[in-house]
Amino acid sequence: MSADIIDEPLSNIINSMITNCIFSDTGKVAHVTPIYKKKARDDKVNYRPVSVIGSLSKIVERYVQDTIAEHMDKCLSIFISAYRKRYSSNHVLIRLLESWKKHMDNKKFVGAVLMDLSKAFDCVPHDLLIAKMHAYGFDTNTLIFFYSYLKNRNQSVKINNILSTFLVLKSGVPQGSILGPILFNLFINDLIHFLNKSDCLNFADDNTLSAFANSIPELIKILESESEIAINWFRDNDMIVNPDKFQAIVINRKPTDYSTFSLKFDNKVIETSSEVTLLGIDIDKNLSFNSHIHNLTKRAAGQLNYLCSNSKYLNLDAKRILVESFILANFNYCPLVWYFCSSESKRKQEQIQKRALRFLYSDYESDYEHLLVKANKPTLEVRKLRLLALEIFKTIQGLNPEYMKEIFIQNTRRDAQSNKLYVQSQNSKKYGSDTLRSLGPKIWNSLPVNFRETTSICAFKQLIKTWAGPQCYCNQCRTK
Repeated sequence: MSADIIDEPLSNIINSMITNCIFSDTGKVAHVTPIYKKKARDDKVNYRPVSVIGSLSKIVERYVQDTIAEHMDKCLSIFISAYRKRYSSNHVLIRLLESWKKHMDNKKFVGAVLMDLSKAFDCVPHDLLIAKMHAYGFDTNTLIFFYSYLKNRNQSVKINNILSTFLVLKSGVPQGSILGPILFNLFINDLIHFLNKSDCLNFADDNTLSAFANSIPELIKILESESEIAINWFRDNDMIVNPDKFQAIVINRKPTDYSTFSLKFDNKVIETSSEVTLLGIDIDKNLSFNSHIHNLTKRAAGQLNYLCSNSKYLNLDAKRILVESFILANFNYCPLVWYFCSSESKRKQEQIQKRALRFLYSDYESDYEHLLVKANKPTLEVRKLRLLALEIFKTIQGLNPEYMKEIFIQNTRRDAQSNKLYVQSQNSKKYGSDTLRSLGPKIWNSLPVNFRETTSICAFKQLIKTWAGPQCYCNQCRTK
């Protein structure tokens, strides 16, 4: 409503800041609100500080971000995945799992070290960050502007509308800002160039070193040496690293083998775990995801039980909103990562959706198929396959990270049919056939031609909603 009034003066302010390479002091003030996380409420470490910055500051930051975005993309490694367009934690996890399975399908041993940092965003030294920006080719005026942006920032803690004394920040990128996260990406970018024998999967302050080898001793040696390199890098760059809190895992081909291994680095001994949590996903050493799915279904079942006991207060529209955003939302986060679970785990997921639809329509007589028709919804299995087809489409159209093209490879043979994927050869079922790089081409190549030839993502999303899933023509399914 006020756009016509503030447009001109706001443009003048922004242009003045850019021209003079000075970020306004009033835009460098933040109020920090502590948000409770877990455990004891009287311990300050159990609160997450959330910085609230003024709207004017964010408008200027957005303009600056759009201006430097193209140069930033040229500077950043394709393996820096947080706070970037087309990148997500889903892609990071898919790349990790597919890499592990590919190496294990080739009889290699794989493992990873999950690294722990404390207050990574708050530890970034300003002078070193500016020096790195200079090394990445930012011009002098841009460096002066960012130096002004980072220096002499003030913040206070706000609780119940009461402010503490303002203090000046001497290090760190401003949290709650637009430029802070992308500056952190730039700061941590060169870590990847120091690691030669392992892959570094980075998402914000989560860094995971993944490696493969021909034997367990060789794998342990690589993980130890690469971890030492990473620890030294963090300390040389003023990061607070906690080696004693690192997690490690070695993926095992034998489900009944419960062996653990010891890793030694930085004068610490870390034992490998049977399960680790990475970016919100519980990964076990057998890659079964039984524990992760058990936790999902248990939480969803508890929520559904609560809603059923209070259903008399809800009408149909309210129920529909709660089913979508409260119950089924449990299965929305990275479903392709844990797609290859056991048939029992898949049955449990479908059972939750079946119960949710019974609750929605108060229909306890119809079978699952009729409930799906009434709700105009697919099974969770078909829903995941539609997501897989969408990821393949985005990869082909260049809307996904570049490394996704290593998983979904287009067929470039002259006699190949239009827009089909290359089907890679596999050596085993669990680590070969039960992978996205194997399933993806089968699903994509089975889609109708007009689906595969679509170039608009909006059009493809509409088309894939009409797809009922792959059809099987074996004798058993035809008889059934």
